[in-house]
Amino acid sequence: MVECLQYLEEFNYISILVRLSLAVLLGGIVGAERGAKRQIAGIRTFALVCLGAALAMVTNEYLGVRDGTIVDPSRMAAQVISGVGFLGVGTIIVTGKNQVKGLTTAASLWAVATLGIAVGAGFIYGAVIGFIFIMLSIKVLQKASRYQENHNRILEVYMELNPEVGMTYVTDYIHNKEFVIRSMQRSCQNTFSADDVAVTMEVDLKNKQNHSHILAELEQIKGLDYIEEIH
Repeated sequence: MVECLQYLEEFNYISILVRLSLAVLLGGIVGAERGAKRQIAGIRTFALVCLGAALAMVTNEYLGVRDGTIVDPSRMAAQVISGVGFLGVGTIIVTGKNQVKGLTTAASLWAVATLGIAVGAGFIYGAVIGFIFIMLSIKVLQKASRYQENHNRILEVYMELNPEVGMTYVTDYIHNKEFVIRSMQRSCQNTFSADDVAVTMEVDLKNKQNHSHILAELEQIKGLDYIEEIH
């Protein structure tokens, strides 16, 4: 195993083929997970980013071998890391409900780019370990992140409700629970019902509570036709 890794660190046609193939494979696996979540960037995007980063490093190494001169190995890597940031920004979306989506995908693209750099540089061991931790961060930490979001002290919601009846009952509920309304503003979002208004509200629950239970109680309020938590 060690000899195999050492061989792949050498610059030859076989190691180049294995490096680029591995970059496509690892990047594609990460992209498949994002694609399953119906994100903008999927298998092809992640595979291409990882392949491009790996190819940049292989090309950087090739220039040094061909010319027989000392080439700064971090030059192309630095350009890849800064350049992929612009691609990541394109996956971040702010919805009409002020929800920010795509941050995990953007971070994953950046991480996959560094993964490609490691593969392209021949650092296969580090690339594989990095790949494992990337997948663990996406899969395992997702559950921890959801739990933290669902038990946060601050609850931010988007609501579509009757401006008189619904709003009265909602504010009464909040005051009876001894919660505090930190901010409230009317949204320009179109509502399902012409008689409703769209409102975003930030509520301080005073302590960490299960948001699902609170949302379930709010859904039963008369005049409140739609409610959704903003993450």
